[in-house]
Amino acid sequence: MSEIQVHAAGDSVPELKQRIRELAGMLHACRLRLPDAPAEAVREMAESEERFALAVRGTNDGIWDWDIRTGKVFFSPPWKSMIGYEDEELENVFATFETHLHPEDHDRVMATLNDYLAGRIPRYSVEFRFRHKDGSWRWILARGRALRDENGTPYRMAGSHTDVTERKHDEEELRQARRAAESANSAKSAFLANMSHEIRTPMNGVIGMSELLLGTDLNETQREYLEMLKLSADSLLELLNDILDFSKIEAGRMELDAHEFDLNEVVTEISQAMGIRAFQKRLVFLHHISPDVPLRLIGDDGRLRQILVNLIGNAIKFTHKGGVTIEVSLESQTADMVTLHFKINDTGIGIAADMRESIFEAFTQAEQSTSRRYGGTGLGLAICHDLVALMHGRIWVESQPGTGSTFHFTAAFGRTSGISIKPKSPRFKPVVTAHASMKVLIAEDGHVSQLVGARMLEKRGHVVTLASNGREAIDRCEKEAFDAILMDVHMPGINGYEATAKIRQAEKATGRHVPIIAMTANAMKGDRERCLAAGMDDYIAKPLRSAELFQIVEQFAPRSATPQPAPASPAPAPRPQIETPSFDLAEFRESTGDEKLMRKLVSIFSEDAQKYLRKAEKALAAGKATQVYEAAHSLKGMLGVYAAKKALKLSTELCDYAHAGDLKGAQLMLDQLKKECVLLGDALLAAFEPGI
Repeated sequence: MSEIQVHAAGDSVPELKQRIRELAGMLHACRLRLPDAPAEAVREMAESEERFALAVRGTNDGIWDWDIRTGKVFFSPPWKSMIGYEDEELENVFATFETHLHPEDHDRVMATLNDYLAGRIPRYSVEFRFRHKDGSWRWILARGRALRDENGTPYRMAGSHTDVTERKHDEEELRQARRAAESANSAKSAFLANMSHEIRTPMNGVIGMSELLLGTDLNETQREYLEMLKLSADSLLELLNDILDFSKIEAGRMELDAHEFDLNEVVTEISQAMGIRAFQKRLVFLHHISPDVPLRLIGDDGRLRQILVNLIGNAIKFTHKGGVTIEVSLESQTADMVTLHFKINDTGIGIAADMRESIFEAFTQAEQSTSRRYGGTGLGLAICHDLVALMHGRIWVESQPGTGSTFHFTAAFGRTSGISIKPKSPRFKPVVTAHASMKVLIAEDGHVSQLVGARMLEKRGHVVTLASNGREAIDRCEKEAFDAILMDVHMPGINGYEATAKIRQAEKATGRHVPIIAMTANAMKGDRERCLAAGMDDYIAKPLRSAELFQIVEQFAPRSATPQPAPASPAPAPRPQIETPSFDLAEFRESTGDEKLMRKLVSIFSEDAQKYLRKAEKALAAGKATQVYEAAHSLKGMLGVYAAKKALKLSTELCDYAHAGDLKGAQLMLDQLKKECVLLGDALLAAFEPGI
């Protein structure tokens, strides 16, 4: 390209006159004549040139103007000073631009320019590195537009260069800060996983051995000490779980596990479990689900349980008289989504107005003395707040000090199509007899964990074989068959994942499949998924709890282990039919886990049961179906604590009759329920006579 003359605001008048002469010559060559007033033309052109020069000098951007037909190009002085040059130091040729491009950016920039001129992209805007006079590289943002003739062919292009080096440096610093934060989060997650493992492993021994000892013959003082020990260990485990949950939420690693579930089942199970605490404090405990609420939903019922247990637990903790109620109603719905409104009401100590917002912040409690008087870390409501947000809902509280509180939260769930999305695995509890016992292999390197797991299962009636590492587990599986394997994930030598892979490989030749249950002290996000992906069938976190251990192991009990009806044959002598027991002692013991608490519940049963029965009878006499329902509902919650299935069924039917307004049916059901409660009271007293 040939060199062109650059004009600026400081150009002299002779230079302008020289340009006028050139233009006049061009017009003459085209056989044209200048206007009669050349002085006016000169003035207008001078003003135009001056405006352009001022615009060029008034901006920090570098201006360029490229005549594509002639190849001439104009670079403004700021364009050149941007890369450290004076105006006269660089030629006004296209090669000046090309030769200053970074070698790694050259082809990309030229391709972008050609694509724009060819009409393949709508605009020309590109960032690249440009060589400075001192040898450094500056980041430049180039933008431009082309003028095209009637055929669409570009004949002129002009634009600007903007120095974006500082912005690029800021972006790089931000990227480095993000990488550092991600690295810190990874280190934090690794620390939490290690902390969880290190704390849960000894806690497995403390909690497991406490459970085993509580099942032995103890005197009153020994039992009291052990129950205090177990309560302290449970509190420590709850605190650990809260810290892990809070850390996962804080790091943005908490995810919901959506699947189909039954809302009524969730609320009822929670009510029965929390009802024990309420009855200990002689509180009324009710729950009600509005009839228009769909019961089959899609969502994370585990996290919903966590929210409800936390809020109900707080309500019971801070209420000394009166009661606690749970209400579930329909907030809104669409064809495939439903938003529910949960309310937990209590008649407790209440919350001051200035604390109603801050209680949802981490480590915050309603008053400074609360943690000393009632315990707690202040993490529970913060976790609830974040879990509700994950469920696309909100949480708030209405309260008056001395009157009570109502905690509200909404949560969105999917609606079922009538087809089960993710059916739950059937988990039945087979009756464990000598014929139903399972052969279980425990692969675990820790002696305490071996002992806890083995004693729990053996006490249940199962036969246990021990392996101290993955190699031993593989060898034992080759020599004998097992109904299930409890596989510790972290073992020296061959770990649980590797042992599982080798066992699964060997099974391809035999066609067998032994259920393998991962057993680990890790409890971080992804641990369960990693175990299942490795070929394991289920997962249990330490510390082991007997109820959870039995449920998970016994779901894999062979069908043949369930006692089958004997073939028809003449019996030597007919036995009198035994009536169904009024309550399940084993289930009652398992749900409370505390011998002293069980005896206390037995001692107050008759008084409490009669109180609700009298309320129901009085309401029936007055023809008030709503009050009958409330009394029956309270009794139903109490009976669930005692694992009294027959009485529970009768109280449920009484609720149904009262809800439907059928007082005659309710009267018949109440009469049966009164008789069953008498039988239940006698059975409870007989089971817990002194010395038993």
